[in-house]
Amino acid sequence: MSSERLLPVSVVIPVFNQVELTRRCLTSLLAHSQTVKQVIIVDNASQDGTPSVLQDFEKSFRGHGIEFQVITNPTNIGFGRAMNQGIRNATERFVVLANNDTWLMPKWDQALGKVLQEQKLDIVIPYFDESPFIADEWAMIRRAEKFTRRHHNRLRCHFSAILLGFSAEAIRQLAFDHGGVFDERFFVTGEDNDLKVRIEQAGLRYAQTGACWVWHRSQGTRKQSDLPKDYELEGRRLFHEKWGYDPILSEHTFWAKHLRRWRKIKDRLGWF
Repeated sequence: MSSERLLPVSVVIPVFNQVELTRRCLTSLLAHSQTVKQVIIVDNASQDGTPSVLQDFEKSFRGHGIEFQVITNPTNIGFGRAMNQGIRNATERFVVLANNDTWLMPKWDQALGKVLQEQKLDIVIPYFDESPFIADEWAMIRRAEKFTRRHHNRLRCHFSAILLGFSAEAIRQLAFDHGGVFDERFFVTGEDNDLKVRIEQAGLRYAQTGACWVWHRSQGTRKQSDLPKDYELEGRRLFHEKWGYDPILSEHTFWAKHLRRWRKIKDRLGWF
C-alpha cells in the first residue's frame, strides 16, 4: 500500500515537565514519520525547560511542512482533559494519542495506518518494548526492524493506552456520550481502564499489531512530587463508583498474574 493511500495523521501528546523525555519523543517523531500532518502538544503548565524546547520543535516541524500546535494550560489539568483538548483540535482522519515517554521507529505511522485499514479496525495499538533504552539510534532501529520483520503480520487482543491510533469515526463515537474520548473526572490513574471498558461496550474493534514497535519508558511520565496527593486512590475510587469493581484488584487474580508473567517471558524472548 503506497503512502498516498494511507490516512494522514494527527498526533496528540500531553506533556508535564520531563523535558528530556519530550525531546527524545519529538526527535523520533520528526525523524521517523511519513504520514503525520499535524502534531498537537498540550502542555500542562510545565515548570522545566519544556516551553522553550517546544518552540524549537515548532520551527523544525513547520520546516518539514507539518502543522505544530502547542496548547498551554495555566495549571496541570490532568491527562484525560489534556488529551481531550488536543483531540478537539485534531483535523486528520487518523488520530494518534501518545505519551511523551515513547520513542518511535521509522515509518511507524505508515505501519499503524496500514493495519488499521487492512484489518478494518477502529483502534490500533503498537507493540511496546520496555527494555533499557539504547542511546545508539541505529541499534534501536535494528531492534525494531528485527521484531517487526518477525511479527509484521500478527495481531493480538491486547489494550494499552501508551499509544493509540484511532479512526476519526471511533473518536466521534467515544466522545458522543462523555463529551470527550477520556472521562475527565480521572486525573491520571483509572482513565485508561475506563477507556478500555467504554471501547468494548461500544463494540469498537481494537488490536495490538506486531508490525509497529515502540519503545516505552515505563512510568516515565509520572513523578510523584509533581502529582496531586492520593491521585491513584482517587482514580480507583472513581472507577469503582462507575463500574462496580476495582481494576487493581482484578489485575491481581491468579489468571491476570499468570498472563503478565507469560507476557514478560515472551517479551524477553522477542516473541509477540
